[in-house]
Amino acid sequence: MKFNILMMSMAISLAVLPACEQNEMFVEDYYDCGFTYADSSAIHPNAAAYQTILDRNRKLGIVGATMMIKDAHGTWVGASGMADIASDVEVNPCNTFLIASISKVFTATVVFKLVDEGLLSLNDPVNKWIEHSITDRIENVNESTIAHLLAHTSGIPDYYTLQFELDRINRIDNDWQQEDVLKYTYGKKATHAVGETYYYSNTNFLLLGMIIESATGNTLAKAYDTRVFTPAGLASAYYDTEVPIPSGTVKGYVDIYGNDQYVESEFLYKDELNTADGGIAINAYDLGLFFEQLMKGELISAQSMQDMTNWFDLPEGWEDEDFGHFQNGLGLEHNRTPYGNSVGHTGGIDGFLSIAQYFPEQDATFVLLVNSGSYVNLPRLNIYRESLEVMFK
Repeated sequence: MKFNILMMSMAISLAVLPACEQNEMFVEDYYDCGFTYADSSAIHPNAAAYQTILDRNRKLGIVGATMMIKDAHGTWVGASGMADIASDVEVNPCNTFLIASISKVFTATVVFKLVDEGLLSLNDPVNKWIEHSITDRIENVNESTIAHLLAHTSGIPDYYTLQFELDRINRIDNDWQQEDVLKYTYGKKATHAVGETYYYSNTNFLLLGMIIESATGNTLAKAYDTRVFTPAGLASAYYDTEVPIPSGTVKGYVDIYGNDQYVESEFLYKDELNTADGGIAINAYDLGLFFEQLMKGELISAQSMQDMTNWFDLPEGWEDEDFGHFQNGLGLEHNRTPYGNSVGHTGGIDGFLSIAQYFPEQDATFVLLVNSGSYVNLPRLNIYRESLEVMFK
């Protein structure tokens, strides 16, 4: 759900040839991985159906994908396609992917953990935790609370601008820190008055990451690890601003011209991994496990879960007809499907697309991670819709 500029293709193409010439080769062992649970996917009664759905739609315009499904029959995890085209390595079901904006749910979970610990309050002003030398330069920040940030109701402008995109393309790695990214909001108009309505802005969660660090006196990476990754047993989960892409993570690809000619896209997404709005890498199984534990109240208190799922309707123009997002909470999206409502989030950066949804009524989970991005969403949407039909038939 990040801000996309469809007309960026020509500008991006100028950087493609140098990027292609620098494709790094890895031996197959680099992508070796394993599960920490007893994987019974092979004996799942819907295994063949899920694999067929994944394979058939992957051929319509996806480099590689992994999918995790928990239904009434158990858990299935599968993969299709390539982890690394240049090195000729196929995707394994246990491989890690970058999940982009789904990282926001992890950030929100850490915030609620800190609320439960008494370190934060949802009513805390943002400028209680972030210096005025920063907040005074961004419209609406001084009037916003932590709750406004979580709900995307602050009106704070999104740093994801045309200039931000162009500056990312000009260098493979700008070595941006959080404050460097915030500069793209300086002098920008707020989208609306604080609390007036919903407007999705990545800046909200960048600021939440800074608040987490200020409140804990430690890094965001440490907060993720000690308050979510380790307690939830997410062995593959990873976040580190010093080394933002962990060893063994599949490569991301973009179809610049829309002609199924994919190029490696690290030169585009590497600059997006140093903030709390989209930098986590994880495998499909662990991502599904995270959402299940979160929604069953195993990670935050009952009061925090109630606050996190205090749904409000999205304004006209923001509903997502493809994946059913019609209401928002504090860090979570509420989705309407033919099989009941689900809770989750979607994510996308240049080279990775992701969706994770948990169905509370059925105790069912759907996760799809894709390592290619283009302006055509159809294959991912097909996989989602066809898989749900099998899950709930």
